[in-house]
Amino acid sequence: MATIIQPRICKLTKQEGQAFGFFLRVEKDTDGHLIRSIVKESPAEQAGMRDGDRVLRVNDTFVDKDDHHQVVEKIKTYGNQVTFVVLDDVSYVNAKKQGSDLIEISNLNSKFIQPVINGVNGKTAQPKLCYLVKESSGYGFSLKSTEGIPGLFITEVSSIGVAAEAGVQLNDRLIELNGENVENFTHEQVVSKIKGAEDYIVLLLVDEESDKYFKNKKITIVAPMASVKNLPYQPRVADITKGPDGYGFYLRDEQGHQGISHYIRDIDPDSPAEKSGLVDGDCLVAVNGDDADQLEHEALVEKIKKCGSRTTFLVADSQTHELYKKAGISPICYWNEVCKPHRHQELEIETPNQTTEAGEEQRFKLRHIFKGDEGYGFILDSTEGVQKKFIKQVVAGSPAEKAGLEENDVLIEVNGVNVEGDTYDELVRRINQSGDRLSMLVIGREEYNLHEMKKIPTNSFLSSAETPELASPAAQTEEQSDGQLDGQSDKQSDRQIDKQMEESNSEEPIADSPPEENKERATSSGSST
Repeated sequence: MATIIQPRICKLTKQEGQAFGFFLRVEKDTDGHLIRSIVKESPAEQAGMRDGDRVLRVNDTFVDKDDHHQVVEKIKTYGNQVTFVVLDDVSYVNAKKQGSDLIEISNLNSKFIQPVINGVNGKTAQPKLCYLVKESSGYGFSLKSTEGIPGLFITEVSSIGVAAEAGVQLNDRLIELNGENVENFTHEQVVSKIKGAEDYIVLLLVDEESDKYFKNKKITIVAPMASVKNLPYQPRVADITKGPDGYGFYLRDEQGHQGISHYIRDIDPDSPAEKSGLVDGDCLVAVNGDDADQLEHEALVEKIKKCGSRTTFLVADSQTHELYKKAGISPICYWNEVCKPHRHQELEIETPNQTTEAGEEQRFKLRHIFKGDEGYGFILDSTEGVQKKFIKQVVAGSPAEKAGLEENDVLIEVNGVNVEGDTYDELVRRINQSGDRLSMLVIGREEYNLHEMKKIPTNSFLSSAETPELASPAAQTEEQSDGQLDGQSDKQSDRQIDKQMEESNSEEPIADSPPEENKERATSSGSST
């Protein structure tokens, strides 16, 4: 059966000088213009945009097949109020597979469109997890079932009982009990399970309004969709800066409540680990937001090493781990809901210039360069074995210099497409295919290294970068530079690039891995049961 495809209308209004609060991206091997990194309480979030949405229309103009740079420019031209027609990630992929006419279904007058302005009737549709500790009088609620209506519903909530305190409300529908779906259970079966539980239960509930929304969308309600903010026990975030002897703890794989997990052990007194709040026996849930449970021990140790001198752990003590297990969710849900939006907001899309501890600014720069007769006027360096691509030389008086490009700038995007994962040849071809105008998102080398150290993502909505006034091609001085990109044919440039790589291999040696005996000690793979 074909999947129901329902685009949504999102009307965004911002104040002068404010940003809409999202990143617009094109990603490798992924179709469409993607909405990413939505800022909490921004116009984008309030209008109902979601991470992974594809932009189909901008003010009634179909843009799905347009060049990314054209879409960005179009958004800018509309000023402080823009209407987007978007489609969620799963529906977009299915629509492509089904060969659906996206032009037709995204038409503002289309019957397919689901208007969404500032969320769902002014609030976000979301199930909830409620943790109830049994009192002598019980849990403080009753269940009812109605003939002809599937499901079990909350009734008779005591105003002074634990249910009310946990957020349980009249007419909530019960989805899961202690991580088990009970939607098709009988009243007697559910009551029996509650009576047979220990001294506490975890309920996954959905209110009437949200329930109608999910049913209309044909969305199956599962626990990871729910808010975890009201749960009494939460994971902890530990920001750690490596000391001379490493972090000061062992990382061990041990048998836990949910199988083999990664545990913090043998913390050194006064070490970075202890100072960050890590406690012996903490379960390591995530490293810089990436789920640690998805990694084997060796891969996790290697990931921690690659974080450099600073990293962020999400950990859970045994009580928290047990609660999340009972709720049927991973503690990573806490990061996704509570920590991740906050960390994205630290990027300050509205004010993209960031300040380090030393007071220096971290600044992304968007440079528009018009090609001259001899090319753009810069040389791209790529030391073998080093992934980042940086500008080795900018020719004096060239279009690149006049556009503000500087030596040692690290290249992040070309014409709105992230190139951090491109090979050297792929990047050269992309630049050579840009025509007479090239847009490059760059950042200074020192600032880039700081971003890498802090694991701050470098993706950005182009309008958030520092952008100089565009100079016309006629106004730019055109001087010849041996080896500059696009100064000659692709074949000639490739030869020159090979020469550059040979010359630069010794310029930036790659640091060896730290000695095994260093007290980072995440290399320990000892297991105990």
